[in-house]
Order: sequence, then structure tokens, then C-alpha cells
Amino acid sequence: MKSNIGIFAFISVGVMAAALLQSCKEKVEPTVAPPVRVTVMAVDEQSDTGGSIYSGTVQAGTSTTVSFSVAGTITDMYVDEGQKVAKGQVIARIKSSDYVNADNIAQAQLDEARDAYARLKKLHDANALPDIKWVEIQNKLKQAENAAEMSARTLKDATLTAPVSGVISRKMASKGQSVIPVEPVVEIVTMDRMTIDIPVAEAKIGSIREGQSANVSFKSLGLENLQGKVIRKSVVADPLTRSYTVKISLPASDGKILPGMVGEVTFPDLGQDQTEVKEILLPSQAVLLDSDNRNFVWIVKNGKAERRFVVADELVRTGVAVKEGLMPGDTVIVEGMRKVGTGTKVDVLLKR
Repeated sequence: MKSNIGIFAFISVGVMAAALLQSCKEKVEPTVAPPVRVTVMAVDEQSDTGGSIYSGTVQAGTSTTVSFSVAGTITDMYVDEGQKVAKGQVIARIKSSDYVNADNIAQAQLDEARDAYARLKKLHDANALPDIKWVEIQNKLKQAENAAEMSARTLKDATLTAPVSGVISRKMASKGQSVIPVEPVVEIVTMDRMTIDIPVAEAKIGSIREGQSANVSFKSLGLENLQGKVIRKSVVADPLTRSYTVKISLPASDGKILPGMVGEVTFPDLGQDQTEVKEILLPSQAVLLDSDNRNFVWIVKNGKAERRFVVADELVRTGVAVKEGLMPGDTVIVEGMRKVGTGTKVDVLLKR
């Protein structure tokens, strides 16, 4: 009987050990992450005009921030964003009752000082007033005049007027808001001397010179071949795009062209730069920048993500022009690239 009990106990221990071992095996089995869903596009060479057509953004001629020079609560706001204003036009007012009272007191004190001066002057002219008294009344009159002038200026500063003619581009304060001196209330942009700014790659910036003629078009407005002129080009490249900003003057358009609008610029006298070349074009979001300021893209190879360094230093109308690093037939990730790393398995969806 004891022998049977021992055999049963041995078998039970063995079964438990086997179960525990099996459980351990199940726990250590690695889990396989599901593929990351990404959108890709097949690389193809596409024709472009060698960068001779540039997309640019309209910039205001000048931008002026307007603010009160005294503190108070805005009681009236007379303008809205997009509204045209003339120089000297009233924009806003702040609560001025305290300033009015102060000005009334200052004016009353000035009247008293003038009256005292007039009475004592007669005595002074008759040599019946000590010199010290005459100097004293002169100083009091001067102080009263200064105080009245300051109070009048403060009262005037409670009304905000437009320093230039233009358009209200932004409102940074509203009725009922308390403001302090020099706190921005509105921003005014002038509509004359507007420019359109374009990015030009470092390989082409040398062919553009100040004073050079340019044609500007705003197809959405039905405006084409407006005559502009290069008025400035930057001498420092943007650290991300490696492009230089070129400013081109715009002719008057009766208010049709507004700051922030996008237009196209061509240079009719670039000569050989107008010849057609072949480039690989990618959406701008597909080209990334690593910690060493090198451009790269994610491609799909054998079902996995792979980093590929490229040379892409030019922005064109349809995206980014890649000069080196890709070949026709490569598959580039254009959406979902932020979710992948080297070797990540991907589930691809072809971009339409």
C-alpha cells in the first residue's frame, strides 16, 4: 500500500513539473508585431522646367503694430480684420474719465498760474515785487504749463489712431479688455510695395540677379504675366531646405492681390536654365531630416522599411526634387513614415 502511494506521488510531481515547464515555454515565446500600414508611391522620373517656375507667397510692403501708450480698458473698437483704414482714422478708445478729470484739474491750475502771473507782473514792472517772488511765479507758471501739456497728451493717447493707411491684418485685443502701454492692439499692413517671396535652390541662385525682370501670375484671380522685378535676394540659405529667399516687387492690383496669396513666378531671361530636365519628384512630407541635417526617405525593400539618404535641395511646384539617392522603381513611403524604423515590416497601400 505504501509502495502504491509513493508511485502515485512520484507521478503527480512529474505531471506538475511537466505542466510548469510547458507554462514557462509558453511565456517566453516572443510576440510578433503586426506590420505597419503605410502608403507608398513608385519612384518615376518626371519632367519639370528646371525650376524656372517658382511658387511664392505674397508679403505686405510694411507691417505696423499699433498700441496704446497709456493703460486702460478698451471701451470702443471700431475696426475688424480685413478692413481698410486711412492714416489718422480712429481705431479704438480706452476708458478716459480719469484722464479727463486729470486734464480738467491741470487746466484749472494753469488758469490760476496765468492769473497770478498777470497780477504779479504789474507789480514787477513797477519795481514793487521782490525778485525772489517774481522767479517763484515764473517757475509755477512753467510747471503748470508742463502739467497741462502732459495731461492733454495723455487724454489724446486714450484714442488710438492709424499711423499709416493700409489693411487691418490682425486684431490682438477686443472691447472690454484691459491693456497696458505698448501692448499690441492691431496690426496694419500696407498694400503698396508688396512683394512675392520665392525659394530658389543654391544651384540656381547664382543665375538670378537684383533688378532682373520676372513674370508673376495668380491664376485663381485671372491675373497672368504681371511685370515684377527682383529687389532682393538673401545671402544665407535656409538650414532645412538649403534654399535662398528672393523678393520680387508686385505692381498695383487695386486690392485684388492680398498678403498670404500664392502665385507663380517665371524668369523670361534665364536662357539655358529654361531647358527641360528630368528629376525625381516626391511629396514634401516624404523627405525627412536626420540629426546630422542629412535628407533621407523611407523605402520598402522585401516587405521591410529601409532608410535611404538622398540629395534633395530644391523645392518645386509639385513637391521636392530629388537629385541623388533614388532610382526609378524604388518604392518610397509617403504616409506613415513616422511609425517605421529600420527593419519594420510594412503593409503597403499604393498612393493614388
